[in-house]
Amino acid sequence: MPSFRSLGSGCSSRLVPSLIGAVGVVLWAAETTLITFTTAIPPVQTVGLAFVFAALLSPIVWWLTGSGPREAFRLPASVWLIVVGALVGYHACIYYATQKAPPAAAALLQGTTPLMIVLGSALLPGERLRWWHVAGATFGLGGVLMLIDGGGESPGSWPDATFYLSLIGIAAALWGLYAIVSRSQPDVPTSALGVFYAASAAICLAAHGVLESWVTPTPSEWAAIAGLGILPMGLAIYFWDFGIKRGDIQALGAFAYVEPFIGAMLVALFAQGYLDLSLLLPGILVIGGAVLASASLWNSEEPDPGAAALEPSPE
Repeated sequence: MPSFRSLGSGCSSRLVPSLIGAVGVVLWAAETTLITFTTAIPPVQTVGLAFVFAALLSPIVWWLTGSGPREAFRLPASVWLIVVGALVGYHACIYYATQKAPPAAAALLQGTTPLMIVLGSALLPGERLRWWHVAGATFGLGGVLMLIDGGGESPGSWPDATFYLSLIGIAAALWGLYAIVSRSQPDVPTSALGVFYAASAAICLAAHGVLESWVTPTPSEWAAIAGLGILPMGLAIYFWDFGIKRGDIQALGAFAYVEPFIGAMLVALFAQGYLDLSLLLPGILVIGGAVLASASLWNSEEPDPGAAALEPSPE
């Protein structure tokens, strides 16, 4: 059967999951823009409320997939710890930092996650770390350091921008690690995410009660929070989880680099950010690093070692 890497020479059973994962990437692009409309709301409160909206999608997903919440409770405690820990830790960190960082630079910096995925996938069983992975990581790191150093926007307008952009970079790396761990556990059903969303909402709202004071959102802020929960924190993660478990993880890692550009453009159009030439070189380095790191994607003759284990069994 032709590989998805042949890009047009045929269709594999991983094509549809990969395309579904790509839809998740596009939905993620709205995250940074929506966060900029919630800056008056404490970050942990924002994350907790957004997870409530994400959890409300669960009955629809269970109906479509013929599954239910019981599957999540059959999973070992280690899976709960990894998934819920990643959901809560990543989003709380990102939302706290993005509310206080230059938004256009933050959108681009969040796009370093795909680079971590492309590089990390080379460490999975059956994969190999090649020179283009190392070179791509070097270019991507150069772009990240330039973003953290300058932010692409006036430093005086964003106090402590370096700290907050660094925090976003760390969170992006952690989410890339989570994606690799998810790929290594294909037996964990994507439909279980609904229960994990509910658990994450409960943890965040409990933490909010201890760490923050409640701020009642305005109607526009409620709309932004609902958008966060339904799109980048809800459907996007459902689609992404399904894609990385059953699709081509390197293809998705490469495609995911459209997200920072879309995110930065959305910030420029709808939020208080703007695009200027100071973001151009870091963007080129980050995107170029991702393309180079996924060079094996374009080699149609190279076999895909993990495909057999990930393709669904014939009924």
